[in-house]
Amino acid sequence: MKYSISIYLLLTITFAFSGKAQVSHGGAPLPFIQTRSSSADLYVTMPSFDVEEELRIASAEDDELRGSYRFAYKFMTEYNRSNSGESFSLPDGMKIWRLGIYSKGALSINVLFTAYELPEGAQVFLYNAEQTHILGSFTHLNNSDLGILPTAPVRGDKLIIEYHEPANAAFPGRLTVGEVNHAFRDLRGYEPGGNKSEFDCMPSPICFQNDPEYDKIARSVVLITIDGVTSCTGVLLNNTLNDGKPYLLTASHCLNNDFSVKNPDYESVAGRIICFFNYQSPVCENVMRGTEEMSVASAGYKAVNEKNDMALLELLETPPVYYQPYYAGWSIEENSNHTPYAGVHHPYASVKRINISEDKIALKTFSIPQADFYKNAHWNVSKWTTGSTAAGSSGSPLFDADNRVMGALSGGMSTCDHPVDDFYFALSKAWEPSSNSNEQLKYWLDPLKSNKKTVNGLDPWQGAPAHRLSNLYGTKQQDSIEVTELPSPAGGNLFGSNTLGTQAYAEAYTVNEEAKLYGAYFITPSVTGTIGSLDVEVTVYSGKDKPEVLLYSGAFKPAYTEMSVIDSSFIETEKCLNRPQESFIRFDKEITVSGAFYIGYKIKSPGDSSFVVYNLPKGMTNRNTAWYVNKGQWAKVSAHPLLPFNTSLFIDPVIQYASNLSANMPQEGTPVLVFADTNNKSIHVLLPDNKKGAVFALYSMNGQLMYKTILTQPQTTIPVKNLEPGIYIINLKEDNIFYSQKVLF
Repeated sequence: MKYSISIYLLLTITFAFSGKAQVSHGGAPLPFIQTRSSSADLYVTMPSFDVEEELRIASAEDDELRGSYRFAYKFMTEYNRSNSGESFSLPDGMKIWRLGIYSKGALSINVLFTAYELPEGAQVFLYNAEQTHILGSFTHLNNSDLGILPTAPVRGDKLIIEYHEPANAAFPGRLTVGEVNHAFRDLRGYEPGGNKSEFDCMPSPICFQNDPEYDKIARSVVLITIDGVTSCTGVLLNNTLNDGKPYLLTASHCLNNDFSVKNPDYESVAGRIICFFNYQSPVCENVMRGTEEMSVASAGYKAVNEKNDMALLELLETPPVYYQPYYAGWSIEENSNHTPYAGVHHPYASVKRINISEDKIALKTFSIPQADFYKNAHWNVSKWTTGSTAAGSSGSPLFDADNRVMGALSGGMSTCDHPVDDFYFALSKAWEPSSNSNEQLKYWLDPLKSNKKTVNGLDPWQGAPAHRLSNLYGTKQQDSIEVTELPSPAGGNLFGSNTLGTQAYAEAYTVNEEAKLYGAYFITPSVTGTIGSLDVEVTVYSGKDKPEVLLYSGAFKPAYTEMSVIDSSFIETEKCLNRPQESFIRFDKEITVSGAFYIGYKIKSPGDSSFVVYNLPKGMTNRNTAWYVNKGQWAKVSAHPLLPFNTSLFIDPVIQYASNLSANMPQEGTPVLVFADTNNKSIHVLLPDNKKGAVFALYSMNGQLMYKTILTQPQTTIPVKNLEPGIYIINLKEDNIFYSQKVLF
């Protein structure tokens, strides 16, 4: 079977879930010097295992399509504050517990806290021995009904867990490490630059830049890790309510270890997934590693039917607007057979790829030893015109010619050399094969009971979407990027450390109206050294004719990042920069721009930094948008004294136009109408005919409940005169149907 990988956690505020996701909440562990404990009790050592045998088994699974892309070996443990590690107190009474985990030769280590319940004020951090890769803090806001917390991998074969508990804590925190996962091959071990020929035929989504529909459907596909050891692909799906509920479709065998686990606890497994958004190459031909910063974790179990390999989960929170998520449409029609078809997936947990088939497909029986599937319940792609699938692709969607999901990958035998015979379970056969809601798709994807055969896709932030600006994508010359060196007698990089002493650079953009700036993508070549030693500052300026007023400065420390609607915090899990890749830097303060603005970086220690951003080479663009500091003054690169030419830096900001934020329109297709009267500070709610008794709740964007009531009439006006200006979230529950909408006051 073929599996793909999704590693990011989606977050949504609804009445359906009370759990919290794997969201980091700021703070820092004790200083590095204090982590060098001499205590022999700090570390526990994992037993050795036959790594070569595990690699052999994993390789056989890949080749024979018998299993998911497995990258780690699992140890079952029970480490807690009473039986492991070391404990001490600080002068202020803060209680500290540290546990070191050593697993010789591990490329990375991730753990599962099988008991996780913290009092308010407590914090957990995870980091490697050099404290160059840090996760956390995790706090009481990460407590969940499941009482567990999965974590992302930390690089290296030594992991330290550090717990802080205030002296006046309401209760002693419960913290048990129940699983330790030793990565014996890189989670993304088959990344660009490796020797995997399977990638040669699989184009990246950016190769379809001329087709905006492919961009949409690519945004709906995520990479998933399951239980810390395997990976698959999933797709976000819309429903007939168009309410923005983040349903995630994947294959059931991704959750039950290729059907080897009988009667698994799917609720528990769903809570142990981590998803990654926008993990795709920023260029087409010389494919490179994509951004890893947009991650979210944990989901709720909705439905699984092993007889057709269907699994439907619901992410616990709505992905933030700057993730630019998209919920794909779907089709359960069986007689609309016009080409082309497209498959979008993460082979071997690598960056996203797209396959195309121009051949017609047919419903056939997919037979494997591990499971007895329904007859004629899988779409058979007899041949790919472009691309193929691989281990890690399972659960990935098959799109019809109208860009609607028809099915998800169960398995097959395709390779680049032999791109034939892949099998996707058909949504039509998983629609209502059982009367039980937890074994069908219809109950969840058609809550209106509309009996629709097709539903279009949805941008959950369609009223106020985010936009990625780019001076390179506009020229369609992104595949020509280079690192430009200064000519002799000067030395060094034009946009990096050099003998001229220049060390500050910026890329110019102009917006016609006020916009919120969330962050920016930086596309860089390999950076030597560790992220901890990198001293680079990201900057944002305003200015009419040149960078003038500094609006923002912050460290360039790309991290697995996600916005929390609970408290507007975000994860900071520092990543390695040892290969060409794209990184997203999320700004930690609100920035508003209008007219011309400039986004760039300053190399604060130019003597020992290899940091540089790719740029367009000479002759690739007729306009110059790149700037640098010369003798304390900003100047255009087109007027550079040694190398004047028009160019652009590969720095792409993500913005949200302010004018869109006032578009308080109900989402299309919903039976509920909501209108925010900003002049009179009130909210008007119109329920469907003869309906009343809906639960209304109003939240601030940081998750605070502002107002809650039961609507006793079909038409209700709710005064909210005491609200501060800002964006709010309305949630309505009516007859087990949930509706969510953002409004601006």
